[in-house]
Amino acid sequence: MQDLPIVNSALEVEAVGFRVFDVHQIGVLISPWFMNLVLLLGTDIGSRLKQGSKSTLRFPSGPVEFITSQDETLGPYLTAVLFRSVADFADQGTTRAVALEVMQELFDAARNKDAVSRRELFTTVGTG
Repeated sequence: MQDLPIVNSALEVEAVGFRVFDVHQIGVLISPWFMNLVLLLGTDIGSRLKQGSKSTLRFPSGPVEFITSQDETLGPYLTAVLFRSVADFADQGTTRAVALEVMQELFDAARNKDAVSRRELFTTVGTG
């Protein structure tokens, strides 16, 4: 992919800011061609999700829509696009700072006008 115009050669693949969310792990995946929020499933819920299906998860900052993907090593996992293109990012440090800011804001309940209770934080909607 190195020669494709969508590749930002100033960036490299990096997992940033992963933390526990319920029984899952969530963080940001930076690559030279995109930046995604990634949720690694900590339960067998993925076995009920079809490849390409959409799920909405509620975070303190509000709902986020994810797409289900499959990997032979990881098994099922969920992704949400943050940046379809990272062409405008100058360097890895700047990109990492944006990823960390995304993670901080994701768990900032003050950003959510419709705050949810602790029990409502993880709900899966639409597994088809």
